[in-house]
Amino acid sequence: MKLDAMLTDPTRVEAWRLDETELLAAVPDVSEAILKLEALRVRLVHEADERCLPTHVGAADTASWLADATHMTAAMAGRIVRLGRELPLHPRMATALDAGRIELGHVQVIVNFLARLTNLTADQPDVESVETDWDHPDPESGRPDDCQAYLLIAAHLENVTTLRRRARALELLLQLDGTVPPDGENPELNEFFASTTLGGRVLVKGTFDAEAGEALQTALSGLSKPHPTTDEHGHPIRDPRSAAKRRADALEQIIRGHLDAARGPMEGGERPHVTVTIDLDALRDAVSATAPTPTTGAWVGTGWDYHSDNATGPVTRLPDGNGIACGTCENRTAGEDCEQHTGCTSHSGSRPPRRYRRGRHAAMPWAGPISAAIAARISCDAQVTPVFVDRGGNPLDVGVTTRIISPRLRKALVARDCGCAFPGCGRPAAWTDAHHIVHWSDGGRTALANLVLLCKKHHTIIHKNHWAVQIESDGFPWFTPPAWVDPLRRPRPAHNRRTIPGV
Repeated sequence: MKLDAMLTDPTRVEAWRLDETELLAAVPDVSEAILKLEALRVRLVHEADERCLPTHVGAADTASWLADATHMTAAMAGRIVRLGRELPLHPRMATALDAGRIELGHVQVIVNFLARLTNLTADQPDVESVETDWDHPDPESGRPDDCQAYLLIAAHLENVTTLRRRARALELLLQLDGTVPPDGENPELNEFFASTTLGGRVLVKGTFDAEAGEALQTALSGLSKPHPTTDEHGHPIRDPRSAAKRRADALEQIIRGHLDAARGPMEGGERPHVTVTIDLDALRDAVSATAPTPTTGAWVGTGWDYHSDNATGPVTRLPDGNGIACGTCENRTAGEDCEQHTGCTSHSGSRPPRRYRRGRHAAMPWAGPISAAIAARISCDAQVTPVFVDRGGNPLDVGVTTRIISPRLRKALVARDCGCAFPGCGRPAAWTDAHHIVHWSDGGRTALANLVLLCKKHHTIIHKNHWAVQIESDGFPWFTPPAWVDPLRRPRPAHNRRTIPGV
């Protein structure tokens, strides 16, 4: 099967029909075509970036527009935008990428190396201009073109990981004393990432220079030591936690101590704190479920005691202990079927049937949805701010007569907008301003019905770029684009109110 036919309609390719020779040849050919398409995407994105098209349609920047338009990660979108800006400075590298001979990962390694090379030679006298032999370069000369040619030749033969190691070895070879610190001591290379996974956990990853790393290890050391205990007979018991678990507990203790002492800067008009939003009834249910007396059912050897919310009805043990009464009429004797309600028989020792129901959850601004049980634990030692909402989940107006947004009103805004409300943005609430839809100076009230959360970028767009925002009958903000974005000027819902087609 021809490659052109495969690429024209990939869904119709029946791989099982290809013989061994065709299959072995198709995989490299398709891979090369993918590399060419990726290079084309970089060029198209760069052209859109040069024309400032993403900002014209209301995006914060080119990377956020690309991520929203293609559903790729923000990191990948930013990487494409940066490479698009770098490639015009390196035409030979751009040619190799367009031809499918190297991939984006190779380009990233070489571009990063050239940036570090500039720092390495910043204080050195200019090297005499010599024509670079791109087929037989001399990387030890330290000239950028020679180093680029050397790494480009290697990129044609090696994968990204191997090329990264080769670039690191070349950097060490060219390291100049007294110009820049080595990587292990360079604080400019420090990075720290914290991202929420699909499972709701937070993944932390980062690198630090030697000094910052030593400070971190010192802070963790005293709090991450094993803590042996003793059993009821006084015999020592080892700390069951692994070293990694002890370090995680130590870091959590350091963070909580920092927040409890309120040492951080103000954010959103308040000292740093952990915020949880939860329905009041769900909180009551969760607190009840964690009470000392089990209220969701307990096995006692011959049957289930206490009321069970997961059963088909209230569970009541009979006086003789030999059976369980019907949860509806409670008229069954031991070992007999209920005469009035078919199917509710439960013999002694059998577990009541489960009734699956939709559980309500809580939410945090950064972590997203969490279980009501976690919210109940946090609420044991917390300051509770009630925000009353209507049946549609829209917070009721708690506005005040001053221009300043009160902490209570901001909590209501966060509960409604969940961050920047501008369509396609959704930046965290901590990074947003409360925008008066009708300006304060024009008689606009500081009330929920006249406020919307916007990040600084979209706050500026609303003020200058003829976008209109208003609170509609559903109690939520809607945004109307200017005619040059949408000639029909169709209103768009807030970012957290977007609908998914077919759902």
